[in-house]
Amino acid sequence: MLPAEWPSVLTRLDRQSQWLQASPDQVGLPELMRLYDVPAVSLAVRQDGAEPWSQAYGEQVSPRSIFQACSISKHVAAFGTVRLVDHGVLDLDENIEAYLTSWRLPATDGWRPVVTIRQLLAHTAGLSYNWFRGFGPGEAVPEMVDVLAGRLPATSPPVRATMLPGSAFRYSGSHYAVLQQLLEDVTRTGFAELMQSLVLAPLGMDDSSYDQDFPHRHGEVAAGHHVNGTQLRGGWRVQPELAGAGMWTTPSDLTRVGVEMAQAIAGRSELLSRELANEMITPQVPGGIGLGTFVRDDRFGHTGGNAGYGCWLFTWPATGTTMAVMTNNEMADEVRRAVLAAAEHQYGQTPQVTSTGVAGTYDVHDGYSITITDDLVLHAPGQPPITLRVQPDGRLRAVGLDCELTVVDQVLELRQQDLVLTAKRR
Repeated sequence: MLPAEWPSVLTRLDRQSQWLQASPDQVGLPELMRLYDVPAVSLAVRQDGAEPWSQAYGEQVSPRSIFQACSISKHVAAFGTVRLVDHGVLDLDENIEAYLTSWRLPATDGWRPVVTIRQLLAHTAGLSYNWFRGFGPGEAVPEMVDVLAGRLPATSPPVRATMLPGSAFRYSGSHYAVLQQLLEDVTRTGFAELMQSLVLAPLGMDDSSYDQDFPHRHGEVAAGHHVNGTQLRGGWRVQPELAGAGMWTTPSDLTRVGVEMAQAIAGRSELLSRELANEMITPQVPGGIGLGTFVRDDRFGHTGGNAGYGCWLFTWPATGTTMAVMTNNEMADEVRRAVLAAAEHQYGQTPQVTSTGVAGTYDVHDGYSITITDDLVLHAPGQPPITLRVQPDGRLRAVGLDCELTVVDQVLELRQQDLVLTAKRR
């Protein structure tokens, strides 16, 4: 499907949560926004060789309105970092001690951990579990060395190694806080300026910046909102942790990064080598992620959430297609999930679920069994038939209920909200 065909797709999105029973199972994007108190949604789809498409929905927004990229900032920062590796400025497997000059990872009882850039990018350095809330109007904003040291006016604990580096994946903003300081020390350049030269300018991302003054210069800003729909005081929070959460951008600009990575994976990028692009989408430890990007089946990308904002960016390299969704409500996951599910149906490799593997009768407990028929309809005692719909990941969803089903080795797993039931086929 070409990007230009997306407006029609957005009129019939599958709801991913079923607790809003007043709404039909398939709704248009504006209705989903109303149900979840999301003031604005901005989307873009870019496909290698096709005219890109972008659209904004809601009040006082356009496709050029900027949003906080939240943790997608890490994905873009990783792209810039790997470019420095490509240029020989950095070595992925060198001890960060060789690069840092303004701060050192503290020793613990005389033991000083060895941490590499690769581990920072992949969240495997074992650093402390830190999150950064940002700073509102009138609040003092710390320098990065203050954040790393846990020193006022920073509001987060100091960064420490609390796990054995390289042993496991643990997502934490601490990794990219250290990476930001390292890049500034090595290049003697401010992080925002560095990313401008490494990523944003080469990709033509004119509506993007890591500079926290950028919203005031740009003019078109989608102000952030709380879960209940009220606007953040001042419109947004300042994020000094630029690499981890501080980028301002649009979905259209973000899709340029995804398409460029897809081209690099295919060996057709002038900005990044094929070898390093494929390294970025290779999980670094079991159960982990690549270098600044999450990898799942046939797609890669990143998600993010700051106070007042939430966003998703995914690329399907087989088709050279990238989609970005940005919202100015931090808990708009249901809206983003519905759009992603539609994208998966168009660009992903949806598993072919047939009645052969799931049809049958399952005993949940004594006196209560359910039957799934060949046409993927569920029959439960005393209830009308319930249609089952195949999800992009192969699970079955019961239309009208917050209920998902999977069948593995003759055993049905039935998930209803936080309750999980299992039943064996007769």
